[in-house]
Amino acid sequence: MISFATHREHEKKTFKIFINGLIVLGIMLLFSSMAKAEVKAEEITAVSPEAVSEEEDVSAGSKYTVYTVVVQDNYGTEVYTTSKDPKTIGDFFAENGIVLGDLDILRGELTDPISSGMVINIKRAEDVSFLIDGEDIYTIYMNVNTVGEALSLLKEETGINYTLGEGFSSSQSYDIVDLIPVVSVYTKVETKIADYYFDTEIIENPDLEEGVTNVLSEGQVGSREITVRVNYENGEAVSTETLSETILVEPVNRIVEIGTKTEEPEEEEEETTAAFSMGTVVRQLVMNASAYSADYACTGKTPGMAGYGITASGMKAQYGVVAVDPRVIPLGTRLYVEGYGYCIAADTGSAIKGNKIDLCFNSYSEAVNYGRRNVTVYILA
Repeated sequence: MISFATHREHEKKTFKIFINGLIVLGIMLLFSSMAKAEVKAEEITAVSPEAVSEEEDVSAGSKYTVYTVVVQDNYGTEVYTTSKDPKTIGDFFAENGIVLGDLDILRGELTDPISSGMVINIKRAEDVSFLIDGEDIYTIYMNVNTVGEALSLLKEETGINYTLGEGFSSSQSYDIVDLIPVVSVYTKVETKIADYYFDTEIIENPDLEEGVTNVLSEGQVGSREITVRVNYENGEAVSTETLSETILVEPVNRIVEIGTKTEEPEEEEEETTAAFSMGTVVRQLVMNASAYSADYACTGKTPGMAGYGITASGMKAQYGVVAVDPRVIPLGTRLYVEGYGYCIAADTGSAIKGNKIDLCFNSYSEAVNYGRRNVTVYILA
């Protein structure tokens, strides 16, 4: 950000240049008047009507007037004296080796005549440098007055949309700092091929014992083409918008049968004993259990996305974490789930309402293999 002190210093420099210009102009006018007076005095003293021949008259009539000319550009002020008359600005430049670059701007025309005391202004093109996204320096040779004009030329040359860094405005003089900070803002449309995961169909089999599953048909992953618009700032993706999605290969559902036959009392007693070993059982429920994992197929998220692998309570989604309806089982409750083991209620789900529980596994394949079944849930003190 440009400080107030820097701005005041810039004003002081501008005022000083203006005063110096006035002083130089006054000196020029004084020298010009003195030079002309000297030339006229010489003519009057040296030439008399009686003594001058025709040739001397021609010589006397071709006396040159002395001119004082000031040239000002970005780099300073130079005073020149010339006695060739008449003369144009173009002739004056050629005589004194003053060159105009392709982008330099002359305040006037090369065909304009020279006059004593004339001030010629040239605005020279210069290198203007930009600090892009806080990392790279990009320099362009240009002739501009403001930061806004410089920014427009940068956009035109690179084809990238940039905005000014904090503390800068388009109306500021471009030479107020060595580097103009800019931030790249651009959009890319990207197309990628992604897996299209299948669903699992559950068939209940009352002849199979509860907890037993059989895979009747393996699923097959399909594929889809996804087109997204990615918005970048400072070279980093800040948002993504899905534009279209086309299914290339339809997935084939996986079919699993699960047993619903009531377990023998002995097995139930074993589970109860295991639950008691973890703590005091204060309540016992029979719930419909499903399974999930942190994978894309279950959550719609991939590593790196916001919230990936994090439960509603903030815990990491892993084996031993289960989703419940908080109205039935409060979050944070310690549980023992038949056929699954010791766990904690730390997550929720839109489909987990009432007497349902969703058990987290460490992989998608484990979750699919578990399927869906009715289980006894022991609530521990």
